[in-house]
Amino acid sequence: MNNKSKLDYIVELHKKNTDYLGFIPKPYLSKLVDDGQVFVQKDGGLASGFCIVGNGKKSTIKIYQHCIEQELRKLKFGKKLFKEVEFFARKKGYNFIHLRCRDNLEANKFWHALEFKYLKLEKKVTKRTKVGINHWLYKVQNSNQYLLI
Repeated sequence: MNNKSKLDYIVELHKKNTDYLGFIPKPYLSKLVDDGQVFVQKDGGLASGFCIVGNGKKSTIKIYQHCIEQELRKLKFGKKLFKEVEFFARKKGYNFIHLRCRDNLEANKFWHALEFKYLKLEKKVTKRTKVGINHWLYKVQNSNQYLLI
C-alpha cells in the first residue's frame, strides 16, 4: 500500500469513527505516513485498521490513534496491529508505549486485555469526553524476552 493509499484509507476510516477518535490535521497525518509512523493492518488483502504513533520522548512512544474496522473489532485484529507497533517501538529503543483513551469508550477493555497498565484518569471533561480520559502504559518486551516467546 503506497503512502497516498494509506492516507486515503485512514481519512475514510476516521470519518466513520470520528466520534471515537481525536482529530489529526491531514497535512500532519500525511507527514506521519511519510515518516513511517502509520501502520495499516490487512485482512484478506484489504485494509482492516490503522495505528498512528508519535515520535516519542525519552523512553516512551505514544499511540495517537488505533482503529479497526467495525466488523473486525475482535481482539486478534487489533492485537496483531499492536504487535507491529510494539516491534517498531522495540527497534527504535523505546521501553514504554503510552496512550490516552476516553473513559467512556469500550476500547479501554481492549487496552487492558493487551496488558496495558492503567495510570490515571485525566479529569478533562468536555462535550466529547464526558467523564475524562484514561492514561495507559505498556512495557515493551525486550528483544531477548521477545525471542523466547
